[in-house]
Amino acid sequence: MHPDVSALLAVQEEDVVIHALEDRLAALEPRIAVLQRERDRAEGERAEVQKAVLTEEKRQREVETRVAQHRTLKERNEQALNNVTSPREATAAQAQLDQATRMMVEDEREVGSIQSRLRELRRVADEKQAAVDDVDARQQEARSALDSDRIAIDFEMKEVRARREEKAKGITRTLLQRYDRISSKRRERALFPLRGTSCSRCDTAIPVQRRTAMITGGATDICEGCGVLLYAGE
Repeated sequence: MHPDVSALLAVQEEDVVIHALEDRLAALEPRIAVLQRERDRAEGERAEVQKAVLTEEKRQREVETRVAQHRTLKERNEQALNNVTSPREATAAQAQLDQATRMMVEDEREVGSIQSRLRELRRVADEKQAAVDDVDARQQEARSALDSDRIAIDFEMKEVRARREEKAKGITRTLLQRYDRISSKRRERALFPLRGTSCSRCDTAIPVQRRTAMITGGATDICEGCGVLLYAGE
């Protein structure tokens, strides 16, 4: 067997391991995604309630500012009423005082309603935060296990890739590139031996001239039937 073919077979064995490790790594992703969706859902609910809390707090500040303004206006109107000198002025001052008082009372009532809503929202916000904390606690062990698996696979992957790189050093660049193109697309074995006069993978007959080149010169060729790389075995 040609040395390039022997070296390429050794590389292929490492690629089989690499593909298996990549599949194991990919298999972790759906499990991680399930955990993440659960947490995202809990966090989304918490964030939505917290947003409502912030909106109500802003509204409360705005209404409290209006209450203070109306209280100041009411005090001024009371002073103006005390200083009037005619019934007409008294009527106008009283009307302004009544209006300022009414607006202040309405705003104070609204502040009370906002405070009531805020108490309920903050209670719900605490529940949602507790739910997020519960998810984190329940997922901690699973996430730790998944992280450990990922680290172990990554470490093994580095070792296998290093071995693969070392074994690939003796292969001609053209042959290695051809093999890599086929292997990366198939993600399985890309190099197969002849079986008699045919491809051992799909049984497609190989013309005599091409078989002869593989047998006598150690050449490799692509099967027209299935696209794998063929070589002549012992």
